[in-house]
Amino acid sequence: MCKRTMKATKLTIGFREWSKLPDFVETINGEDEMLAYEIDNTTALLVAPGECGLAWIEAQAAQWFDDYETETIK
Repeated sequence: MCKRTMKATKLTIGFREWSKLPDFVETINGEDEMLAYEIDNTTALLVAPGECGLAWIEAQAAQWFDDYETETIK
């Protein structure tokens, strides 16, 4: 069971995949209790309820992007 403390991560993708980011952000925002904000063409801030939510976002990123990094913010 995961704690419900909000967690945030920064997603950075490779420049060649920039066109996928807006759709990815929209997908995350379509989920309950999750928030995604596109900072620029290759960077987004992602917020989820707890470690489980963050793990789900990480799994989604792995499916969407070939070249990406995540950095835990909080």
